[in-house]
Amino acid sequence: MKKKDLILDTLLELLSEQKGESCSVSDIAKKAGIAKGGMYYYFKSKEEVFDALVERTYQTIIDDCQKIASATEKNAIEKLKHVYIHYRSSIVSSDLDAYLHKPQNAGIHQKSLAKILTSLSPIIAQIIEQGNEEGVFRCRYPLELSETILSVFCFLLDPGIFTWTPEQIERKLTILVSILESELGVPKGCIDFLRNSYR
Repeated sequence: MKKKDLILDTLLELLSEQKGESCSVSDIAKKAGIAKGGMYYYFKSKEEVFDALVERTYQTIIDDCQKIASATEKNAIEKLKHVYIHYRSSIVSSDLDAYLHKPQNAGIHQKSLAKILTSLSPIIAQIIEQGNEEGVFRCRYPLELSETILSVFCFLLDPGIFTWTPEQIERKLTILVSILESELGVPKGCIDFLRNSYR
């Protein structure tokens, strides 16, 4: 295991032990079994370690979604569905998620949402462009539509930010699906998987 990954895994362990907030760079180094100077070779502060942990966590999800989007055997609607299901089912450590949603960590949480939005939007746009070529979509602005979709899932439907009732979520998804059907130029019901996965 690379030392950088060892450091990140150690921070994840400290989070699971409810010590993430109070731990210092020295605590992380000690638990990882490395010299404090070795820590500073990779990270200048505890905040940088957290940033890197968030980056690694979400990059894995993004890489998997890119593989789905680049597959040659699926059509655009199938890819859209598989990327969405993968994104929804991807597991972020509950301890890391809880840390990100604390008020004092709003800055790093915003960075994590921006990471998902800016990295996944081009992947979704790639799928929409494929759909345009296949003749199943008629979307004029694939990237902008992708950013709009993801802003809903990254922010509006983030349970750590908003506590909507199931009925409120259903209504929001109904509107989102309606907008997408219109913007993609697809028949009603084609992308109901966006709504059904919340039931």
